[in-house]
Amino acid sequence: MKYPVHIFSQGPKIIELNWPEIISEDILIEIIVLKNRIENKWHLYIASIYHSYQVLSIQLKEGAPTAEFIVWVESAIQQPLQSQHLPQRWIWTVPVCYDPELVPSQSKYLEEKNMDLETLVALHTSQSLLLYFYGFLPGFMYLGGLPEPLHIARKKIPDRKISQGSVAIGGSQTGIYPVDSPGGWYVVGKTPIAIFENGKINLPFNPGDKVQFAAISPQRYTEIQEGSIHDWEKKSYGG
Repeated sequence: MKYPVHIFSQGPKIIELNWPEIISEDILIEIIVLKNRIENKWHLYIASIYHSYQVLSIQLKEGAPTAEFIVWVESAIQQPLQSQHLPQRWIWTVPVCYDPELVPSQSKYLEEKNMDLETLVALHTSQSLLLYFYGFLPGFMYLGGLPEPLHIARKKIPDRKISQGSVAIGGSQTGIYPVDSPGGWYVVGKTPIAIFENGKINLPFNPGDKVQFAAISPQRYTEIQEGSIHDWEKKSYGG
């Protein structure tokens, strides 16, 4: 591993691996590779496994050989990365409508930033954003790489309701609200894609993939929203 990793026991069956407290694509790749290696080797003993920016948490089932597992992990983090453990990664295109009539609350963001709509759209669609993990809400993506001119402090008083499909910015991050939820981020656009429906996440994206926002017209927004299937556009960028 490129970075130091510390192992902690948070209980008799919960093991936590901690990387340095920085947001880094290199750290994400290490986490994904190690997570895959653990799942391949120990899947019969794993109750759950998930990660955040710097933490990989594993809960073992009752009867799992915890001591043996820790010894194996200690050895694994000393070994070089093996590319075969990193899945194919993709850049996915997500359609977003930035029309003010569809997103009237967008004006609050533009006023706070003293920015015009054309600049917002150009910057927000200018580059692909790295998906680090899902959290906060089912299907809520934590995306990294938002251009610095778009950064804005979260609202001091959160909105009581941000509607599902809203594309918003908070701090140095942007994301999509998969369901109606209170929130302190500024809404700047809306996607017609249903991210969370019928009790499950309706996305093919995996951590390590990237998301590219693409501006669409209100007419195209309606066409996609009324369709039952979205044909995701994607292209390979590594793996």
